Amino acid sequence: MKSTKFLFPLILLLSFFTSVARAQSLSEVINSKDAVLVDVRSEKEFDEGSVKGAINIPVDTIDKQVYQLKGKKVVVFCRSGKRAEKAYQILKKQGVNVYNGKTVDNVKMLQKSNIIQKVKFLKDKPSVFVIKSGSTAKQVAVALGKDAVLPNHTTSEPALLVVLRGKVKFIIAGEEILLNTYDTYHIPADIEHELVGLDKENLFTVTKSKDW
Repeated sequence: MKSTKFLFPLILLLSFFTSVARAQSLSEVINSKDAVLVDVRSEKEFDEGSVKGAINIPVDTIDKQVYQLKGKKVVVFCRSGKRAEKAYQILKKQGVNVYNGKTVDNVKMLQKSNIIQKVKFLKDKPSVFVIKSGSTAKQVAVALGKDAVLPNHTTSEPALLVVLRGKVKFIIAGEEILLNTYDTYHIPADIEHELVGLDKENLFTVTKSKDW
């Protein structure tokens, strides 16, 4: 019979390193010198403009390019986050050290500024920082302390919510959804929803665009 003497310490050790890796700030990963930023949109979309320093590997061909990315710290992203999630799952299954940067705007925002310095984690109300405001798109960062609430509201355009830190309870149409760090949610237009901060520090971005 094989000894299980070291089984539980090993499991705890693996769990510890997994937690540390997940807790690493996405902003730190994106801004690290050894990160490979991969735009998984089409070549045409990439040529129209992308993130500084990014390379282009369309999601439909990324399974054939895994050998280029093995052993590297990879961040994938696209326009709305859907193709990035597909690429993330493909690379993760192949053992690549991959992070989901979600969208072009999200990665650009994390490259340019440390939004942690722009917000406060208050217990009685949300703290909001406007990252981008234009005629076709708007992006804001929202910080919530523990039990702080972003009250019921609607968005006039479909929006993408990306959790950057902590975890929040997202309530929409009577359903409660738990969103953890790096989770995303596509918010439909004209549907009331609210959010509640569950950790001491909870930070997420909301991006809405008329093009979605």
